[in-house]
Amino acid sequence: MNSPIVIRWLLCLFIALGTVFSATDASAASSSETLTLSGKGFYYLSGHMDMLKDPSRNMDFSQAHSAFAQGEFISLPGTLNAGYARNAYWIHFTIQRRESFPEKAMLSISPNYTNNLGIYIQRQGLSPHLVSSFRTVQLGTDIPVANRPVLNPAFIVPLNLPVDEPVEVFVRVYSKGSISLTGQVATYESLRNSTYYSIMLHSGYLGIAAVLCVMNLIFFISIRDRLFLYFSLYVLTVLVNNLAAAGMLTLIIPQYAHSLSDYMVYMGVGVQVLVFSEFSYHLFRDFAGVWNIRYMRLMSATGVLTMVSVPFGFYAEIVPFALVGIIILISLLLLISRQFLVSMPQSGIFITVAFGISALGYFYQILRLIGVFPLQQEWDINMIEPATLVNMVLISIALSERFRITERQLSEASRLAEKRATELATDMTSELRDNKERLEVALAAEHLSTERQHRFLTMLSHEYRTPLAIIQGNLDILAIHPETVAESESPELMKMRRAVSRLVDVMDVSLEQSRVTDPQVGGKFTRCGADEFVRQQVEAVRWMWPDRNFTLASSLSGEYIRGEMPLLNTALFNVLDNAQKYSPAHSTVGVSCRRHDDIVEIIVSNKTKELDAGECDSLFDKYRRGGSSHDTPGAGIGLWLVRQIIEQHLGGVHLTSGPDDTVTVTITLPLNREE
Repeated sequence: MNSPIVIRWLLCLFIALGTVFSATDASAASSSETLTLSGKGFYYLSGHMDMLKDPSRNMDFSQAHSAFAQGEFISLPGTLNAGYARNAYWIHFTIQRRESFPEKAMLSISPNYTNNLGIYIQRQGLSPHLVSSFRTVQLGTDIPVANRPVLNPAFIVPLNLPVDEPVEVFVRVYSKGSISLTGQVATYESLRNSTYYSIMLHSGYLGIAAVLCVMNLIFFISIRDRLFLYFSLYVLTVLVNNLAAAGMLTLIIPQYAHSLSDYMVYMGVGVQVLVFSEFSYHLFRDFAGVWNIRYMRLMSATGVLTMVSVPFGFYAEIVPFALVGIIILISLLLLISRQFLVSMPQSGIFITVAFGISALGYFYQILRLIGVFPLQQEWDINMIEPATLVNMVLISIALSERFRITERQLSEASRLAEKRATELATDMTSELRDNKERLEVALAAEHLSTERQHRFLTMLSHEYRTPLAIIQGNLDILAIHPETVAESESPELMKMRRAVSRLVDVMDVSLEQSRVTDPQVGGKFTRCGADEFVRQQVEAVRWMWPDRNFTLASSLSGEYIRGEMPLLNTALFNVLDNAQKYSPAHSTVGVSCRRHDDIVEIIVSNKTKELDAGECDSLFDKYRRGGSSHDTPGAGIGLWLVRQIIEQHLGGVHLTSGPDDTVTVTITLPLNREE
């Protein structure tokens, strides 16, 4: 806003705050005229009341009666409207009935949210100069509904009025909120009709508010826009506040009305300020300036402070500032909402009109509550109700338009996303088709390469076996030749024979890999003693690495296993080879055998370098080597080959890491019970 507008608003604020704690005092000191009842169905008390201010709030009826006798009451030109003054007020009026008006009448006093009303009515035929001539009726929101003489949203007292005989009435008024009083004397029929009309009017208002609350809550659940949630909460707070302010609690929950009324009326004002400020912030934060945003935040804090003031007893000091602040906030929103006319013309017109009507309603009602405008006898309706009703309807229409726009945007975004997904699926299908063709070409090339490799390995195996057979035959000749008997027993000759035998096994396994990698390819299975099988491999590694210490502890006796022995020899040899390869030079490689139920366990343990945690099982993967193997030659297929062979023989192999850097490989093979 520019400077002139700010100055005008500050002047309005100072004028409003200057009247906050002022009470309405009449200049005339003479007594008001007697209220004469004749042919009409109801008569307002306005213009017939005298008033006495009680700043101490401790004056009892006898003192007020004495003050009236001494002429201390002053005439009220209209109704009592003292604002949020912290005083009690005594009201006096005189009623006189003519024959045309029924003897049984009803005294109705409002507003319905007044906390304490002490009503003192002169008994028929007794002198008005005696305190004992008056009967007392206690009413107000702090009084249980069961103690009221008539169940009605307003405060009703039955009267028995003699003909042409004045009846004097005193009323003590005090409230924690705005202090005001108006009323009427009516016939039973007239009061009944006005009560029905009031109940229908408020029920319709509350019903519309409830529908708007539910509708905006459904919108929030549908699109998760918090603006709908805040507006729904705002409508709910207006509904709850007006439910109590209109006295409807006395009809809905009469047993709890006196306990809940103050909190629903007074704390409801604070909740309305808080929720309305938050709703305004989320609605206008993209259009409002920095200072407007800060003011909205200030009003949110003011709403919280107003709520806290109710239980701590300083509500009357805080609420005028909150109400004047709301007038300023609504006026600011009216100015800001003009920007909606440019950015969102369809919603902007509803928002602008809504806040314009709200500003008028709140301006009148709040200035009436703080005592600037009088409480009119024929227009005592809460102006905030119709203003907020129009505001809620128009804002709901605007938000519905926002919902429609959002839904259209989501539909458009969904259509674009679907189009993009279709294009992406088409691209992916084309790419998959290309990849499939490349994969088929690669598989055909791999199949051809495998076939060539198999032919090459077959040829290589045949060519290697010929010289190996010649070497093996010459070693046999040396072993049986009479002149070389002694040499045949030499360690060197035995070492050569074992090396040739080992080389034959390696050729059988390595050059015929289809037996390992393809389970459909069967080999020649034979039955062998388990203890003999292990001992032969341990002896073989002892001959090949005489500098290494291999120990064997076996408890096997008469147990047999069944399998393709060259493959099993290769598997156990690879385990022993790894044990000596990855253990310190002077350490011991331990081998133990035992029977456990129907299986044979072969356990190989050795010291090793550092083994990373969690890598034990992964060492059986193809081409996988341990973290400490970088200085040791190898391709990473030894343990993988071991697992393939053992699993083809229905066994298992596991590697575990124990304390003191000990690694243990356990091979399990099923027992063969065939004779």
